[in-house]
Amino acid sequence: MKIIDLDGREITVTDLALALMQADDYRHYRVSDPSEYHLYLYKYWEDLYQKLLLLDREIKSGKEQA
Repeated sequence: MKIIDLDGREITVTDLALALMQADDYRHYRVSDPSEYHLYLYKYWEDLYQKLLLLDREIKSGKEQA
């Protein structure tokens, strides 16, 4: 299973349940005075999490693309 991250890189997902858990954790991390990089990371992890959720739904509905 593969997804494309926010930077256009292909990521191979070998353990979807673990990837969802990790991305969900990372998307909730916040700092009190975020830099531009922190703002990018917030966006990155939210995007990755949403793509993983979509992949999970596709698999569960039997529509996974090879």
